[in-house]
Amino acid sequence: MTQVYGAAGEDGRLLAWPLLAAAVGLCWGWAALPPVERSPRGKPLFAGDGGHWFSLSHSGGLALCSLSDAPVGVDVEVVRPRRAGLPGYTLSGAELEEFDGSWEDFYRLWTRKESWCKREDAPLYPPREAVPPPGCCAGFAGEGWRGAVCCHGAPPEGVVWLSPGSLPEQGRA
Repeated sequence: MTQVYGAAGEDGRLLAWPLLAAAVGLCWGWAALPPVERSPRGKPLFAGDGGHWFSLSHSGGLALCSLSDAPVGVDVEVVRPRRAGLPGYTLSGAELEEFDGSWEDFYRLWTRKESWCKREDAPLYPPREAVPPPGCCAGFAGEGWRGAVCCHGAPPEGVVWLSPGSLPEQGRA
């Protein structure tokens, strides 16, 4: 089973690890984060634990984390205009056919791609070649942001939002 938790504040980077600490308490009943290590590609993992997986992402004032019993990836992006050629550089042919030309839609596709690469611990570059298979990802959207989670099994239907005031001050063990 996969869950996605989110928090919004002034700086998503500062919210990410405290959000993870709160989420593992809510989801798995853990009092604190266990030690974290990194895969050879740099993906953070709970040290020596193959049964509990997480992924973190932050952009602007937003942070998302996903928890699962199998590899998982999550991404969030604040929608903002970029170079006009970015969609053509990053999206596959099939994604370009799906793309409606708006920055909101670009970030819908981009967060899906990035969350899938995080789940697989696979390279994101060249970005056109990283194409998630159908059915493993779910997208989320709010005013001014887009996000996605890719997991094994059924993706969650939504984000569980936590207030920044409910997060521990020190999230990373």
